[in-house]
Amino acid sequence: MLATKRLLVPSVAGFLEKAPAFRVTPGQPDRRAQAVEFRTADGLTLRGSVWNGDQAEATGLVIYLPEMEGNHWMAPQYCAALIEDGYAVFSFDFRGQGESDHPAGYSASHWMTELEMRDVSAAMDFIESHPRLSTLPILVFGVSRGGVGALLTGARYPRVRGVIADSAFGTLTMIRFFADRFADLVLPRWLYRLVPNWHVERTLRQAIAYSEQRKGCRFVHLEEEVSGLESESVLLISGSADTYVSRDVAERLHRLVGRGAQHWIVAGARHNMARAVRQAEYDRRILEHAAICLQPTVISVDTLLRPGSAAVSQAG
Repeated sequence: MLATKRLLVPSVAGFLEKAPAFRVTPGQPDRRAQAVEFRTADGLTLRGSVWNGDQAEATGLVIYLPEMEGNHWMAPQYCAALIEDGYAVFSFDFRGQGESDHPAGYSASHWMTELEMRDVSAAMDFIESHPRLSTLPILVFGVSRGGVGALLTGARYPRVRGVIADSAFGTLTMIRFFADRFADLVLPRWLYRLVPNWHVERTLRQAIAYSEQRKGCRFVHLEEEVSGLESESVLLISGSADTYVSRDVAERLHRLVGRGAQHWIVAGARHNMARAVRQAEYDRRILEHAAICLQPTVISVDTLLRPGSAAVSQAG
């Protein structure tokens, strides 16, 4: 049994590390954007851009987190309506992607890790140091792995008022989905069906730990941090024809985040292709969500007159 385990865990880990064949076309430089760069806590330089960063009338800041194999120049592909509406939009390339530093020995994965979340932390520090961006309320918008990062950012940073996650997923949920779907790559299907559920879950956890040790990073599991999210501030977008993030995985994410979240399932859309299929409605929905989440907050007169009260009411 021990020998079988020693063979099985590395095999499962190797399967988890194999990224699907994404067809991503990176964005091209945009003269409307201002180039920025900043440092991470472990000494890497990350590069990105800001749209509308100096506009005095900008009412909010949208942080766009790109998908695996994408780059920050893809922000206008998803955030065009937000840019045109005057929101400040900030995006950057994660380590190992695009124009940011590519550390030796590290290969970016389709799974979100603490190293990418370290990049998010550096981005939040950059925003806090910026004379204009630091004054704006924040919404985080991400696609695919970037959508996972957006949800995690919303869970970890109280300053974030809203989240939009397109084609996102729970890491543990997705790993189990892959295990059930492609079990015959590591075990005969008939044998896999005989394995108790608890044993499958334990083996997957061991495979994750094995992969983390081999890659020198730690996977981040939204399932373990979702309590930090306010579900009413979340808009989830998924495609009915997505063969990577299946409808079942997307619906499990909705249940995980909470029923207060909006979940728009776009008919006929494949992975990351919702806007390409329904551009007008996509733009309308993200503008509405941003307006609701980032609307100004004011202290009511009654609150000001009430001794000891800290209640805040939203305008609009």
